Amino acid sequence: MKEIATPETSMHELYSLFNRSIETMGYKNLDFRGNLGHSIEKHLDDRRYIEANNQTMLGDCNMFTFEPHICLANDTWGFKMENIYYFANDKATSLGSPKLLEAVP
Repeated sequence: MKEIATPETSMHELYSLFNRSIETMGYKNLDFRGNLGHSIEKHLDDRRYIEANNQTMLGDCNMFTFEPHICLANDTWGFKMENIYYFANDKATSLGSPKLLEAVP
């Protein structure tokens, strides 16, 4: 996501691209609302979701989550990875310590 998202990417575009990738790789989206993340807001009702038909640009959000919740298409248990992002110099940047965000081999 960090390699392709720009401030001009709409939430719909990000949703469509990743939902296709999830399905193409043999997985399914387990999120109960079907989205892949949301804007970070003071009030829950103000959230904008990374979902179909939402034309909000990622750059219109101060911060947003990207949190695909997926499992293999024929399975019931899955995995969810969540992080918060913001744009620094037009690049999606993870909030938090880079050391803590590294995958452990």
